[in-house]
Amino acid sequence: MNKPFETLLKGVPLVFKAAILFGLFLTSLYSYILFHSLAEIFSIVIGCSIFILAWNSRRRLDNDYLLFLGIAYLFVSGLDLIHTLAYKGMGVFPGYDTNLPTQLWIVARYVQALSMLIFPAFLRRKLNVYVVFPGYAVATSLLLWAIFAGVLPACFVEGVGLTLFKRVSEYVISLILLVSTVVLFRKREAFDPKVLNWLIASLALTIGAELAFTFYVSVYGLSNLIGHFFKIVAFYFVYKAITEMGLEKPHQLLFRTLKQSETALRNALEEVERLAFTDHLTGLYNHRHLFHLADSEFQRARRYQLSLSVIMLDIDEFKRVNDTYGHAIGDQVLQGVAECCRKELRGVDVIGRYGGDEFVAMLPETGLPAACQVAERLRESIAERVLDTKAGRVTVTVSLGVAVLDDKHLTPETLLDRADKALYVAKQNGRNRVWSQFGACPDI
Repeated sequence: MNKPFETLLKGVPLVFKAAILFGLFLTSLYSYILFHSLAEIFSIVIGCSIFILAWNSRRRLDNDYLLFLGIAYLFVSGLDLIHTLAYKGMGVFPGYDTNLPTQLWIVARYVQALSMLIFPAFLRRKLNVYVVFPGYAVATSLLLWAIFAGVLPACFVEGVGLTLFKRVSEYVISLILLVSTVVLFRKREAFDPKVLNWLIASLALTIGAELAFTFYVSVYGLSNLIGHFFKIVAFYFVYKAITEMGLEKPHQLLFRTLKQSETALRNALEEVERLAFTDHLTGLYNHRHLFHLADSEFQRARRYQLSLSVIMLDIDEFKRVNDTYGHAIGDQVLQGVAECCRKELRGVDVIGRYGGDEFVAMLPETGLPAACQVAERLRESIAERVLDTKAGRVTVTVSLGVAVLDDKHLTPETLLDRADKALYVAKQNGRNRVWSQFGACPDI
């Protein structure tokens, strides 16, 4: 198919829709009651179509917000039908004046606006049809009772026009619709972009219709005419969003839902993996994974005859910190030490929390002199760190032990044990210092 002809075909539906709206306008010149009846019938048919398609497709859709909107629009359409029959000049409800259709209108718009505000809640939540459907039925029945029993405040007074209750209600409804638009925009990742655009456009036109309905004095007035046109187009946009994109093309919704589920599952697995490998407080490797990586580095150093050094550090008098300032401050101290370790060590180095206030770092392809220099730099960095707390400024020092792989019969456990013994000697010699398996580091 050539491009010009294809473009022409795409334009045919738009011309047809414009012709329908123009035809409706012409009917208003002949009889406003005829225009109003046809305009409302268009909206009612669209609303019922949304329900029928959503209901019949409920078992193959993974998202319940479509079904919720379908049920909501069914009851909104029911209220609009009674509003149409009650309109001035129809003669269906003798003894009632213009106030009756105006009350029915405002009630239907409240139901519609609140439904648009609530439906995003079912993007991730299952809908119980046996609760929602009867709930709408009961709420609609109570609203109709309030209208016909004279409980609902008057909305229109003949010869005067709209009441304060009606005007305020239109503004409240517009505010609810505006909030609904904000909620939709915040949840935009859950929608197909086209669906989102149709829904937001529908909400914008509905707000425009509500504002138009705050100005009329006669039910046959111009602002009433404009408001009904806005309503028709707004209902059609919901039809485009819900039926065409969500139901006639359900595979798009299905693939989007599957992709979101896959992303959520991948993020959850990554989080589980992170929690399994890391210490929850410091974010460093936990004791179990530290030993696993230590064994891998040990085997690699053995296989390729590479250097491998281990640094073990312990916070000096950490019990005194906890006793003086409390465990919350103690946790901050541990986090600060962990941050210094990450800052001073390389990306290839393996850093983990050995337990309590002890930390271990494995330095691949690093000999003892270089490891001692790293340990000294780390000691200075921690000693210079100041933590401001409610109890005052807190500083700590650390003692460090360094060991190196130098015996082919050595195991990862014995290598760590040598670093631990060097650490013990550093503490015996006054703390806040570095010691190696061969003695004081500066002497090497």
